[in-house]
Amino acid sequence: MIQLRRKTMLKLFSWRPDRQALLGIASPNAFHAVLERERARVDRHGREFSLVLFDVGKTDGEPTRPLARVLTNRTRSIDQVGWLDGRCIGAVLPDTPAEGARKFAEDVCKAIATYTSPPVFRVFTYPSQWLQGNNGDPTQLSNTDIPKDSKASQANESTNLMDGLGHLLGYHMPGWKRFLDVVGALFGLIFLFPVFLLIAILIKIVSSGPVFFKQERLGYLGRPFTCWKFRTMRLNADPGTHRQHLCNLINAEEPMTKLDEGDDTRIIPMGKFLRQTGLDELPQLFHVLFGEMSLIGPRPCIPYEAQEYLLWHRKRFDTMPGLSGLWQVSGKNKTTFKEMMRLDIKYLGQRSLWLDLKILLKTVPTIIALGIDSFFRKREEEYGQAN
Repeated sequence: MIQLRRKTMLKLFSWRPDRQALLGIASPNAFHAVLERERARVDRHGREFSLVLFDVGKTDGEPTRPLARVLTNRTRSIDQVGWLDGRCIGAVLPDTPAEGARKFAEDVCKAIATYTSPPVFRVFTYPSQWLQGNNGDPTQLSNTDIPKDSKASQANESTNLMDGLGHLLGYHMPGWKRFLDVVGALFGLIFLFPVFLLIAILIKIVSSGPVFFKQERLGYLGRPFTCWKFRTMRLNADPGTHRQHLCNLINAEEPMTKLDEGDDTRIIPMGKFLRQTGLDELPQLFHVLFGEMSLIGPRPCIPYEAQEYLLWHRKRFDTMPGLSGLWQVSGKNKTTFKEMMRLDIKYLGQRSLWLDLKILLKTVPTIIALGIDSFFRKREEEYGQAN
């Protein structure tokens, strides 16, 4: 019994998380919670924070204890020090610009040099930029590398910053969600193949041009990908009309109605039905199968839509975009843009296998209800015109 207790105590003291705790450094889970909290604060109030990462795994010797002592002495009461992962110690510095964070990191390294080789460090300031560290290797594209006179470039800047923050926070897709996506996408593609064929024939009959329409969208962590749909508009349709309509919806407290609710001459015959029932989105099952989308998640947005986003809106990029989602089964076109964003972010906080299955089960009845509503609305319009 005594030997068993002795072995247990030795394991406890040799276990790395306990060693980290003894050094007065927050655990990875606690530190990630700090990062999430600081990001949420910045998203709401616009005041930046900096993160300095010290990579203790790339140095000679054991610099962890000297680094912990120096960080404890040099950080403020509002700062937080913790393990990002098994090899990086991070310092979160609220209300600290990029250059100030870099000077802090350099001062820490100078103080450590008295005891051991200084660690490699990197600096990240949210939401402004990455800075290269003392190894001369920038981890992410800096905003100084992006021309400021282009809105598309500003969207790319946001994408790169989101991607970097996502990697730091360790976002990932749960195994159960990927399994559900693969099984669901394969089943859908096989079961709905006759529907694919009928829609393709219909489009070729009523309109000249390709069956499919492709468009750049922003997906997981704001990464761009080419999204495929069944084509429901005439060739060379002006995208400016949709862009202006979307901009108006984002900046107004009005329901998210589509342009095809009215008399949109850009839409091909039967195109409105395909759009209102979501049948035009079926080719995106291939994106689900290839890992670019999920069955359930926020809808992938167009780059010019992301240009209008506030910081807190970008939270929806923290998960894979989906074919359906909480917003789609919670009112969809009857909700405002802000309500849509809150529903997408609410899904992130409550994501679970049960919630995904619940949304999947609600999706088909929602599509049927939309089709019926569209049919009766059209009949009312025709009746009104006849009278």
